[in-house]
Amino acid sequence: MNIVQMKYFITAARCLSFTKAAQQLYITQPALSRQILSMEKELNLQLFIRTGRNVRLTPAGHILFERFQGIYEDYQKAVFTAKQSFKGLSGKLNIGILDGARVGDLFPGTLRHFAANYPNVEINLRNYSFNGLIQRLYDSELDLIITLKFDVAYRENINFKVIEETRDHIVVHKNHPLASRDYVTLGDFENDVFMMVSEEDSEMSPRLIKEALSRAGVHPNIRYASSIQEEMLWVEAGVGVCILDSRNAMQDNPSVRFLNTDMISDPSLSLAWHKDNDNPLRGIFTEIFMEDKK
Repeated sequence: MNIVQMKYFITAARCLSFTKAAQQLYITQPALSRQILSMEKELNLQLFIRTGRNVRLTPAGHILFERFQGIYEDYQKAVFTAKQSFKGLSGKLNIGILDGARVGDLFPGTLRHFAANYPNVEINLRNYSFNGLIQRLYDSELDLIITLKFDVAYRENINFKVIEETRDHIVVHKNHPLASRDYVTLGDFENDVFMMVSEEDSEMSPRLIKEALSRAGVHPNIRYASSIQEEMLWVEAGVGVCILDSRNAMQDNPSVRFLNTDMISDPSLSLAWHKDNDNPLRGIFTEIFMEDKK
């Protein structure tokens, strides 16, 4: 027997009419009769005496009616209390997003869910560059970060989930001689200025790019930027070229072109958190967010 059948039985016992009870329950009378019959078979008890259009409870039916009302009311109260607690969950959730990452299309469903079900939760979204995210994650200033896989996959005490698999591109100004090419190699840019973030901003990003350049036998002039935003500005100005992933907001900039090239790193967009983060909202947000991405 389930809680729905209990509800059907209680309604029928109150109405002493399967027709009226079915109307209240918004089901058909035959459907209600089948449910009652199923209960009687399961319990091996006759619950109603049916004489023509009249229905009355058997002694056993009277006992169950009295007891089931209290059980069903307790169930309803428990569900109501749980929902109030669910909606009453409060606190803050601080989320850091990598500078330049194009993520506006990823959040709406999750944010609407929180607005509807957790109205007392404050969600703060902030942008930082690579090390800004990592440092704040370790310092517990951020509960979650959205960054690139290569910058979190090797770090101690950090867990992550890939949101979307992405790839690197060589980004050039629209007036660059190779801007119309469908595919380029690192060797095509031997004489260009290569922009990349400094090691102070990211240990991994410049290392991976320089290793790829070395494997390709290319030794371009390298210029460092203090952040991804600065790197993007230099390329937009036509001063140099750079490596950016396919989730970077520069994809929408008409002043530059994203060119396909060989794999340099794994820049898949990832959701990461410190393994010791005990903010309950972190787990709830992660579960809803990842489910929404399926």
